[in-house]
Amino acid sequence: MNEYLVDTSVWVEYFRGKKIAVKKRLEKLLDENRAHVSGIILAELITGISNEKDQRFLEECFFGLPYLEATREIFSITGKMGAALRKKGITMPLSDLLIAALAKTHVLTVLTLDNHFQTLARPLNVQMELLKVF
Repeated sequence: MNEYLVDTSVWVEYFRGKKIAVKKRLEKLLDENRAHVSGIILAELITGISNEKDQRFLEECFFGLPYLEATREIFSITGKMGAALRKKGITMPLSDLLIAALAKTHVLTVLTLDNHFQTLARPLNVQMELLKVF
């Protein structure tokens, strides 16, 4: 059974609660303890929250989840991924490259709503599941 690194885009929609398909998919992964988080994802989410109470709530929600640390090795892999893509004329945000490096290193599938992840997933051999929500 696959385990997942859940991208920021999925968490945003999950907390908004408007897209039932996202909520059901993520809740299933959470129930089965197959949803992982990382510091970059937590930081991206907190950036979008203006009050400290909600920021603390989010941090508490993430305490019980499997957490991936970005080590020196992970950052090196991230940079190499970015360089490989640039050779192909593709520029990606560093945050997405870091998420991809974490997922690939830990043999996880990136669960995302962002189409642009496909741009890096194929050439870098990163497993990705694109949620299609209407």
